[in-house]
Amino acid sequence: MDRSPGSPLTAGIEQEIVDLYEREAGGILRYAGALARNQETAYDALQEAFFRFFLCRSAGQQIRSPKGWLFRVAHNYVLDQKKAGSRNEVGVESLRNMPCPAHHPEAGSHVSELLQGLLEIGLSPREIECVRLRTEDLRYEEIAAVLGLQAGTVGALLARAHGKIRKAVRLGIHKNRDFAQAVAEGKRYAY
Repeated sequence: MDRSPGSPLTAGIEQEIVDLYEREAGGILRYAGALARNQETAYDALQEAFFRFFLCRSAGQQIRSPKGWLFRVAHNYVLDQKKAGSRNEVGVESLRNMPCPAHHPEAGSHVSELLQGLLEIGLSPREIECVRLRTEDLRYEEIAAVLGLQAGTVGALLARAHGKIRKAVRLGIHKNRDFAQAVAEGKRYAY
């Protein structure tokens, strides 16, 4: 098989990566930024994830779940950078400052508002990580792979988070009417 630059195989891989980048880069960048609390590290994680994906695909490796694989590489890259530097916890506080995706038409600005509201109602950092990855449309198995958990644990964390959100809405803890309404209506991107 010809894997030289410009070969049909290489061109196909490049197009696969371009398409994947257009679909997933925003979500990976948001997730890495929230985890790292540093946009430079987030951009580095995004670049590293796609570079490694290119290397693996160019070597002929098949990747069953590219989206989950890319999130996992970005996740591990950020954690490695944090180990090399400081040992801060997951960047939950950074959700307040994370920009909403410009090309996430389904969610609009509601995702940022929803995630910011999670801080106010007492979700744990791990529950927020699960919710954050779920808002990027990752399946339970993909979230489990990214966080190094079992799919059942992800389900339990999301169920617990959902219960806390319902309780907060019922008790009126969160002041943001859009947040409460979105959660009460069971909007897909809210969990």
